[in-house]
Amino acid sequence: MLNTPGITPAIGRIGRSITHSTMHFLDAPCNGRIDNHPERGADPIHIARLSLNGFRNHAKTALQLHPGLTVFRGANGHGKSNLLEAVYMLAIAKSPRTSVERELISWKLGESGGHVQILGVGREGDETVQAQLDYDVAAPGSSSGTGLRKSLRLNGIVRTSSEFVGHLNVVFFEADDLEIVLGSPTTRRRYLDILISQSRPSYLKSMQRYSKVVTQRNHLLKRVREGSAEPDEMAFWDERLAYEGAGIIHQRHQVVRQLQDAAIPAHAELTGGHDLTLEYQPQLTGSGPSDKLPEPFTQSAIEESLERGLQEARRREIAQGLTVVGPHRDDLGILLNGQPAGSFASRGQARIIALALKVAEASVVKSLTGRTPILALDDILSELDPGRRKLVLQQVSQYEQVLLTTAEDDAVAPEFLEHAELFIVNDGKVTPVAN
Repeated sequence: MLNTPGITPAIGRIGRSITHSTMHFLDAPCNGRIDNHPERGADPIHIARLSLNGFRNHAKTALQLHPGLTVFRGANGHGKSNLLEAVYMLAIAKSPRTSVERELISWKLGESGGHVQILGVGREGDETVQAQLDYDVAAPGSSSGTGLRKSLRLNGIVRTSSEFVGHLNVVFFEADDLEIVLGSPTTRRRYLDILISQSRPSYLKSMQRYSKVVTQRNHLLKRVREGSAEPDEMAFWDERLAYEGAGIIHQRHQVVRQLQDAAIPAHAELTGGHDLTLEYQPQLTGSGPSDKLPEPFTQSAIEESLERGLQEARRREIAQGLTVVGPHRDDLGILLNGQPAGSFASRGQARIIALALKVAEASVVKSLTGRTPILALDDILSELDPGRRKLVLQQVSQYEQVLLTTAEDDAVAPEFLEHAELFIVNDGKVTPVAN
């Protein structure tokens, strides 16, 4: 995404946030906007109110929140992480921690049935935006079965996921984010896709179209393998995959360049100068991801490369009954001092890389949307020495609102804590602590 400001340490208030500047993925220029995400003013935005009813272990939690640093402290397993998960769901319309939405329902409501709600109010000057996720839970054995009905609303109006995503921008860090560095390409693709979707909601629609193309194409490949379809029937789906895939690759490549520009100084400050490199590695042929991109790197050039790659991989794809070329097979290369971080980085080094990526992600979102995102940082300070903890807090202190969890009493240095709001979380109950 576009040119990102450098990291400037500062203690105090924390940045700017929300609204909707977006890019039509394939059908409009980069600076285009879509009507369902109207532009707001330039005032800072923050989550002013968070309400959870029946969400995980929060039977009924209602919080008034303010700009600046907010610290949620408590023992592990008592509901701190659930608060930040809920905040992130208000941005991306789904949980970052599970794909089984029934796991989000409190044990009591899972047994009896009922209504679950996550509601957040974002405030920007005199304007507000209310985002909410509602789940209607059928009790086991009821006439309606064990179903779960989900709806998304903005300012009380039901919206689709692509209309909902991006009205609140949130950058979320959790311990599992080490998998961005150490895990599979699937994890890194998901990381990029969520980042871009928050900033360009049309990208989410593009991903949905591309997924349908791959599904239909795979079905046809199996039919060709079985002899019930002819190979020349692939032409239509080849063209659609190349067209949709080229736009996705082009946007991901732009984002990775901007991530690198912001991540390098953040990582260098946390490590004392270790070299971090990010490379977008598209699957343009059937032989694996590559960092060699077509020149010039335009959407039409990518489309042509994909079309050639599909032709070259035809026999292999028919034999496997799977599409092996396209952005669903791409990777984000992360190099530490010139070596693949997934193979050579220690757990501590991987954690620092993940932190630098999250700081960079916030900078990129700000650059793309003109809004400083809310930071939701789950246990970000654990496993860090006091010096690095202070550096991390200095880096995030430029943002308008930072929500941070910790299980340690002394994790947040006094010079930061004296300006923060502190809540104690115990068994799903959240209690404010007076300064």
